[in-house]
Amino acid sequence: EDSSFFGYKSHLAMSEERLITAAVITTGEKSDGKELIALIEKSREAGIDVNEVIGDTAYSEMKNLKYTKENKIVLISRLNPVISQ
Repeated sequence: EDSSFFGYKSHLAMSEERLITAAVITTGEKSDGKELIALIEKSREAGIDVNEVIGDTAYSEMKNLKYTKENKIVLISRLNPVISQ
């Protein structure tokens, strides 16, 4: 999660056709889930209709769950243990 990491990460949003619809570059220690909303909004700005998002456990943090529910987006992600407890 938020541990020391030297380097950078590229966070990508992709369409079903595997076309990149948005990208965010962060330092390596940043959690993937923190970039979900930015990726969705950038994809929408590019004209993509976002109906569902598939991601790993990092994407199921509370802020993302609320955002996707409010925006009628299906979030397909295993629940983070912090949330499910």
